[in-house]
Amino acid sequence: MKNDTTTMRLDQILISEGLVTQEQVAEALEHQKQNGGKLGSLLLRFGHVDESGLLKALERQFGCDSVRLSEIEIPDMVLKFIPSRVARARNVIPFDYNPETNELKIACENPGDEHLVDELGFVARGKTVRLYVAAEMSIQAAIGRCYSSPPEQLLTQRISTPDSAGHSEVAAGTPAGGRKSPSAKGAVLLVTDDLKADDPVRKGLEQENFDVAISDSANEAIGMIGGRSFHTVFVRDSVSGNYMDLIDRVRKISPSTRVRYYGSAGELLLDETVTSEQADLTVMNFDLLTTLLASREKLRSNHSGRVGQYVDRLCRRLELPARDRLAIVTAAYLHDLARYYYGNSDEPNYERTLVTLSAGSLESFNYSPLVTGILRCMYKDLEGKYTKRLPIEALGGNIVTVADIFCEGIPYNEKVSLDRFDRIKQTFHDLVGKLFMAEVVEAFLNMVQEDMLAVQESRRFNQVMILYEDSEAMVLVEQRLRRHGFRTVVVQSIDEFVDLYGRSRPDIQVLIKHGSTWLVSDFVGVLVSRGVAIDSVATFLLVDHPVATELTSMVEKGIEDVIPMDDNLDLLIAKMKKIGSRLELASSQPLLTLQDHGTRGSLEDMNLIDLLQALGPSRKTVRLAVSSEDRELVIFLNRGDIVHAACNDKVGPEAVYEAIVWGTGSWAVEPVDADDLPEQNNHSSNEAILMEGCRLLDERERAARSGAASPT
Repeated sequence: MKNDTTTMRLDQILISEGLVTQEQVAEALEHQKQNGGKLGSLLLRFGHVDESGLLKALERQFGCDSVRLSEIEIPDMVLKFIPSRVARARNVIPFDYNPETNELKIACENPGDEHLVDELGFVARGKTVRLYVAAEMSIQAAIGRCYSSPPEQLLTQRISTPDSAGHSEVAAGTPAGGRKSPSAKGAVLLVTDDLKADDPVRKGLEQENFDVAISDSANEAIGMIGGRSFHTVFVRDSVSGNYMDLIDRVRKISPSTRVRYYGSAGELLLDETVTSEQADLTVMNFDLLTTLLASREKLRSNHSGRVGQYVDRLCRRLELPARDRLAIVTAAYLHDLARYYYGNSDEPNYERTLVTLSAGSLESFNYSPLVTGILRCMYKDLEGKYTKRLPIEALGGNIVTVADIFCEGIPYNEKVSLDRFDRIKQTFHDLVGKLFMAEVVEAFLNMVQEDMLAVQESRRFNQVMILYEDSEAMVLVEQRLRRHGFRTVVVQSIDEFVDLYGRSRPDIQVLIKHGSTWLVSDFVGVLVSRGVAIDSVATFLLVDHPVATELTSMVEKGIEDVIPMDDNLDLLIAKMKKIGSRLELASSQPLLTLQDHGTRGSLEDMNLIDLLQALGPSRKTVRLAVSSEDRELVIFLNRGDIVHAACNDKVGPEAVYEAIVWGTGSWAVEPVDADDLPEQNNHSSNEAILMEGCRLLDERERAARSGAASPT
């Protein structure tokens, strides 16, 4: 089976075989950019190629046999070998089984996936798996037709069977420990030694349909709780008894219980607790900080960032209050802070040493005792502890430990397959009661399992073109991007890159280039001279580390970012996702949705700058007419780019500058065919025109203010 970087693209094969035309491919690519989807499926849907022709091309692309699923009746016995959740997640379907050879035939859309055979062989309990390529639409139709009543028995057995210690998975979506999460109108425990003053609190809670339990001391409340879980525990700070013991016992029963200490009923109205929004902002700051630190230290991955992200999600899954979540997530992001001071080491258990060193360093700066306490509780043997009490330090330390071990065992660039997950699950369950708490492990494993079996959303603006000359760097970049849901097209020659760019402009470009500052600058200059826009298409430049800082001037010329090739890619991924979201938002504006009959409005509501900023990312081919008094500007945009502009006797950018100052008037946008576009008279990017237009506008406004202020 072919699986190398020299494999021809599907569109090249289809065109070379005479199955489709360049124009048909261009139409499908344009639709793909706007709506997502696979190229082959779009060509099939538009009727440009039939299923037989598409399968012929796919056979040539992957070097394997194909199957036409629409002509096959799949036996129920065969379907049971691959459960529906796996079939939907991996977009595969078994269609034949030979008991004599133990061969299970499975249709998929990418037989070149080297991990797929092993993973499906594990799920199918050791059967010899043979992959056939099939059209994506046919696979999805077959899955919908054959798995209408999903046979989940196999997945349930492999993922949810109790292990030797008697542990088993809880159903997805069930909180830790198998308990139902407290309802919005659940039980509340009010611990107060001044019931008269706090009676309004009790009445208010009961009016909101909460079941209120009342105690006048912490010790009495301990005897009351039994196995009962509470939505919130209110503790007046003057009560007698060991209220910390009370809180720990309540948290053991239900980690999601919220705890509020107060000195008076009035304090409860003046809520000064950490809000979810505050916690979210802090987590974002930690994520950015650790990403930049890892990049500066040239680490291949941002380990502390990965741990922090998993811990944040796990805390949410356990429904921990925002205050507790913030403390635990802070500890997660800082758990190996000492790495940036002491560096890395190959000594055994160095990860645990880093935790101790980090806790000590934070304590020397008088950092939060709660956070350092969580760090001190990492990798601690349980030894039968916490059967009744569960301090937040112990719970947090356990949560961070689970995520830390998982991230250490699963490199950032590897996918968690079902067989590997089965081994991880067994290992984690073996450590329940020794190193891990059952509640934490169950919630974490459920979360990872759902990630593995999630059907990836098809985002609209995720097409990336990669131009490279270093295959090792290219493979690493492409693998990371594909794992994060980006559709990649990889080319090795400038000629092919320029050709593809002209046929279907990508959402994002990644340029990988070795060499000196001069070589890289010349490389980018050649692309620009041949019509590749680096200022209107988000473009990332991956270069050798020594020259990265010397190329920051490229950012001023339109490059989105210059990234060292030996750097970790977390920052690149984060920026690319942000760009995709920005394009998605721009394309969803009401102005851009009326492509059949156009739209119109007034300059008072939306001026020319706003119009061009909205139309550019939408990638539409339209005619924009702007009128003010007896003046009219006409602009033609081809896939969002200004290609022609005329206003009275001015043309090109000068025509746009003429109209930017118009404050009153009307505008109209209507779609046009590319064949109807006039001769191009503008070669400047939208961004360059808008920047210069804004500068001229500022100059005119300053001149007007200066004239108004000067004496007559």
